[in-house]
Amino acid sequence: MMGPMYLHYFTNDKTFPFFIQYGYHEDEVEMHIHADYDELVIVLNGTAMHDVDRDSYFIKKGDVFVLGNGVAHSYRDTNELQICNIMFRPDSLIPSDCDIRQLPGFHALFVIEPFLTKRREFQSRLSLNLDDFENIHLLLDQMIAEYNSKEEGRKTVLSSLFLILTATLSRLYTLPGEEAHSGSSANIINIAKSVSYMERHFKEEILVERLAKLSNLSTRHFTRIFFATYHTTPGNYILSLRMQYAAKILRTTGSTISETAFQSGFNDSNYFSRQFRKYFGVSPREYRKQQA
Repeated sequence: MMGPMYLHYFTNDKTFPFFIQYGYHEDEVEMHIHADYDELVIVLNGTAMHDVDRDSYFIKKGDVFVLGNGVAHSYRDTNELQICNIMFRPDSLIPSDCDIRQLPGFHALFVIEPFLTKRREFQSRLSLNLDDFENIHLLLDQMIAEYNSKEEGRKTVLSSLFLILTATLSRLYTLPGEEAHSGSSANIINIAKSVSYMERHFKEEILVERLAKLSNLSTRHFTRIFFATYHTTPGNYILSLRMQYAAKILRTTGSTISETAFQSGFNDSNYFSRQFRKYFGVSPREYRKQQA
């Protein structure tokens, strides 16, 4: 087994944690671990067996999957395998207030699938049909050309194209109905619907019982699985969404602190200010001055 792979093996640009390439594999790719990045893989041609830790999956043209950091994987029994590898750090390239995060497919493909892969419980569900594959391939060609151009402004262009790719794949990812699946994988994938609801309604009062119902889980089971996947509680997740939204209002508008609190889902401006200081380390007024 190869040692851990780091993003700086592929790019030395510390200000832009992103790398894209087309890979051609006639020989097997040894087992390796992504140490500090996620990898989006689109299979462009051929077939192979994809070994993930101790599980194996058959992959073919049109398959799309995301591998999180800490996952060991390899390719074997390759047959004219061609893939597009995109190495990236999600927190740097997908802003917390980006509306892509409102899509259930985003959470399913980019958050929950990688988490489940670590637990050896889930196989990728996204496989592109011919028309969608051609559209995605054209977008990838554009990204590859831009990445290799070294032209000024390429980081902005690549960031925009990556968001377009992310949004498109998230839209194409369809969550199956209850009758189409079962087991723990099914329970966890349903959380994507609840997280999408949170992203769209975070300014409203949201009860955890409501989120659990959307996921077809008990409140206790939902809370446990959500914490395991997102490393925080549903309440703190909603609070972080409100804080990020409030910070955006303070940066971009002249709204008063009370108005900002109300627009962000808080009924009490004093409570809002206390929570804001806990989250950002400064008061809302101090934050606004720093951003001026």
